Amino acid sequence: MTAASRRAPQSLLRRAARATLATGLVALAAACQSQTEARVGVGAGVAIPQASFSEGVTSGLPGLTVQFTSTSTGSVDRYAWDFGPLGTRSEPNPVVTFDQPGSYTVALTVYGGPGSTTMRKSALVDVADTPTAGFGCVQNEGYAPFTISCTDTSVGDRRTIEWDFGDGTTAQGASVSHLYATEGAYTIEQRVVNAGGEDTVTLDVTVHRLEIIATPPSGSPPGFVQLTADTGGRSGLLIWTVDGQVAGSSPRIFRALADPGLHTISVTFASFDSPIPGERTIEYEVVYGAAVADFAPDVAGGAGPLSVRFQDRSMGLIDRWDWEFGDGARCTYPAPAVPDPIDPIPVCSSRSPTHVYEAIGRYDVTLDVSGPGATASAARIQSTTTQPDAVSVYILDASFESQTANAAIDAPWTPLRPTPETVVAEHRAFGGAADAGMPTDGARWAVLEGLGTNGSSPVASVENGLRQVFLAPVDETVIELDYALLYAEPPASTVMDAFTATVSATIGGNTTSVELDGARADVATPYAGGSSRFATRDGATVRATPVQTASLDLATAFPGATPDTLFTLTLRVTNANNGFRSPVAYVDNIRFVEPASAVSAGFSIAAGPVVAGEAVEFFDESCPDPAGGCVEPTSWRWDFDTHTLPTPPAASGSGERDPSYAFPVPGVYEVVQTVRLAQLEAQASLVVTVIAGPTADFAFVAGDGATAPATVQVVDQSLSDPSDPIVAWSWDFAGWGDSSSAAPAPVVVGQAGEYVIRLTITTASGRTNTAERTLTIL
Repeated sequence: MTAASRRAPQSLLRRAARATLATGLVALAAACQSQTEARVGVGAGVAIPQASFSEGVTSGLPGLTVQFTSTSTGSVDRYAWDFGPLGTRSEPNPVVTFDQPGSYTVALTVYGGPGSTTMRKSALVDVADTPTAGFGCVQNEGYAPFTISCTDTSVGDRRTIEWDFGDGTTAQGASVSHLYATEGAYTIEQRVVNAGGEDTVTLDVTVHRLEIIATPPSGSPPGFVQLTADTGGRSGLLIWTVDGQVAGSSPRIFRALADPGLHTISVTFASFDSPIPGERTIEYEVVYGAAVADFAPDVAGGAGPLSVRFQDRSMGLIDRWDWEFGDGARCTYPAPAVPDPIDPIPVCSSRSPTHVYEAIGRYDVTLDVSGPGATASAARIQSTTTQPDAVSVYILDASFESQTANAAIDAPWTPLRPTPETVVAEHRAFGGAADAGMPTDGARWAVLEGLGTNGSSPVASVENGLRQVFLAPVDETVIELDYALLYAEPPASTVMDAFTATVSATIGGNTTSVELDGARADVATPYAGGSSRFATRDGATVRATPVQTASLDLATAFPGATPDTLFTLTLRVTNANNGFRSPVAYVDNIRFVEPASAVSAGFSIAAGPVVAGEAVEFFDESCPDPAGGCVEPTSWRWDFDTHTLPTPPAASGSGERDPSYAFPVPGVYEVVQTVRLAQLEAQASLVVTVIAGPTADFAFVAGDGATAPATVQVVDQSLSDPSDPIVAWSWDFAGWGDSSSAAPAPVVVGQAGEYVIRLTITTASGRTNTAERTLTIL
C-alpha cells in the first residue's frame, strides 16, 4: 500500500493543515523583511529555505572584486546567483569581478523542499571611473556686492557635485550662483564624488570695494555735497554722474544738490591693474530747504556779440526764477500762469538762461528766486543776489565775423578815409577762399584799402583804416592782432608803403596814442609770396608779408588806466609817396591775453651744405623743452635776407614755425628769426653760406667727327664748390664702354652713327649732376 492511497484520520489532517499555514505565514513575513521571494511547490509540508546574503566592498573602480556570502537559513538544495550582465553562479559564496562601469543588481535564489525564496538587492554594486572636477564662471573678479555664476563642466558617472564658496557657504548642483556681500579674496572649490573616487578643482575670486561716501549724508538740506569714491586704495579712472549728467572724474568731487527730492548718484571705476569695471549707485535724498539765490556765468568776459549762459546754482525749494542781465534785458522762468498785461516779462528758456550782449561794457546781473515755505501755511521765501561786473564785453566783432563777406565793413567798426579822398574806395570784409595766411580765426577777415592815400600823412597818424572803442580786461591786459601787408612796390624800393596799429586813451585829461609793438610793416618787410586776391596793382606784382602778430600791454602803456577806461584801436594803412601801386592790409583775430614774463628765440638748420636752389629745413628751438619751464612763442617771422637780390625770389620770408626755404643764388645770408609771446619779442640770427650745386660738363678732345673706327677721348670740365668736392665720376660711352675715372682712357667706337655720351658726377654730400653730349662718327 502507498502512502498516497492511505486515508488518515481527520484529526491528523486538521493538525497538518494548521502547521502548513503557520509555516507559510512565517515565510511570507521573512520575505517582506529581507526582500526575498518565496515559491512553494506542491506537497508543501517541509520548511522552505530563506534566501539571504552579505557582500564585501560594493563600490570602486573597474576591476572591482566582490565576495558574496550566502547567509540563507533552512535546508538549501541549490543556489542560484544572478549578476545581471555578468551572468549567474551556483556556488554558495561566489567571488565576482566587475570590469565595466555600471550599477549592478544582485539576486540570490535558494531552493529546498517544496519551494524557493529569493533576495534581490537593487543597485548593490556601483563601479565607476574616477570623476574629473571642472567648472567655469562668467567672471571671477568684481565689486561687492558681487554675484558670480558658475557652470559645471565636470565629467563622471553617477557623481555628486558639491560647492564651497570660501565664505562659509556651500551648495550642491550642476550650476550655481553666489553673492559675495563684502570685499575680499575667496576660493571656490568644487568637489565631485562617485564610486570611482573624488576630484576637486578651485578658482580664486577677487571682490573689490567700491563705495560712495556722501558728506553730509543723505537726508540733508540743499547744499554742496562731498562725494568720495572708496576704491579700497586702488587707483584708476573714475566717472561720476549725478542725475544722469557727468559730474567729474576725480576720486573726490563737490556737487551742489539744490533741489529737494531724490538724486541718483553713480560712480564708474576702472582700475589700472584690472580690465573689470565697477559701478556703484546710491539714491541721495535732499530734504526741504529755503530758497537761496546763486548763479555763475559760463564766461566772464570776451568779445561781443558775447553769448553767456547763466548757470543757476540756487539752493532750496524754488518754483520761480527772475533774471536781470544788466543791459536792460530780463526774463522769468517758468512762464507765469497769468502774464502781466501791462508789463509782460519775457520767458526764459530755462532756469539757466542764455543771453547775448551786443555792446561793450561791464554788466551787473541779478537773480531773484522764490519758493514755498516749510509748511503749507508758511509765507513764501524770496532770495536775491547781484553780481557786480558779472559779465564784461571788451570789444565787438573782433574777427569780423559779423560783417558781410566781400562787402564794406560797417558797425561796430568805424571806417576811416583820408580827407580829401582822392580815390573813392572802401574797406571790406573778405570771406571764402583763404589768401596770404588769412583768415587766422573764423571765416572772415578785414581788408584795409590804401587807395586814396598819397603819403601826405605818416602811417602812424593817417586817417585811413578802421577804428573801434574798447575796454581792457583786468587780467588779460595785452591786446594782440594778426595782420599781413600786401604791397606792389618793388622789394628793394625806398618807397615804404606801410601798415600799423595804434591804441589811444584819454587819462586825466591827456590823450596818449601808442603804436603796437610789431605792428609796423612796410615794403622792406620780407614777403612770403603773392596774393590770390590781388595778383597785381597798377601793373606791378603784389607781394604779401607773412602773417604777423602785433601786441601791446595796455597796463604798461597806460599806467593810469582804470577798469572803466575807454581805449581806441585804430588800424592804419597808407601809400608812402603817391597814389600809385597802393598797398592793402589784412587784419584778423583781435584778442586779449595775459602778459608774458619771458620769451627767447633760437633755431638750427639741417646738417650738410646749403645749396642754391635746394630747399633747406630750419628748426625752431625757441622753447626746446616746455616741460622744463620755458613757454613757447605764439608767432614766428623769418627773414632769409634775400629781399633785395637783383632778381626778386618767390619769397624772402616765412611765418611758419619750422620753414623750408630754397636760396635762389649762392652767397652769404644772415637769417633772422623773430618770435613773439604776448607783449614780448625776441630775435635770433644765423649766418648761412649758400654754395652752388655741382655742374657736370666735359668736352671731346678727339674722335668727334672722325671716321669709324674712331678713337674717342674726353676731358672732364665739371665744377663744384670746394666745400663739397666731386668724389665720383660715372661715364657712359653709349655701349662702347664706361669708366669711373676722372680722366677716362680713350674709347674706340667701331661703327658710324650719333651717340649720346653721358657723365654723372657725385659730390661728398651725395649730390649728383649729369651732362650729355652727342658724339658723331662718320
